[in-house]
Amino acid sequence: MAIFAIIPQPHLNNTKLAGAVGEMFKDKYVALDSHAGWLVSSAWTAPEISEKLHITDGENGAAIVLEVAAYFGRANPNIWSWIKTNWESQKNG
Repeated sequence: MAIFAIIPQPHLNNTKLAGAVGEMFKDKYVALDSHAGWLVSSAWTAPEISEKLHITDGENGAAIVLEVAAYFGRANPNIWSWIKTNWESQKNG
């Protein structure tokens, strides 16, 4: 599995996107904050995630989906813990 960042863009339907991420990824996502987006762990590709979340067609809003290749910075400890757990499962899976 890979880790992806989903970064919402200004759009009328973005309130739907938060629900779609929560429903689709259940315990395989972490919210960065109420407007910054999410990190998700998935075996899908970035285009597949965009399609399945209805970002591509705009039904659930607009966002950028990026596969994460490296990470560094400063954030809430629960975000680092989630990344570490899912990053290690990526390497081992």
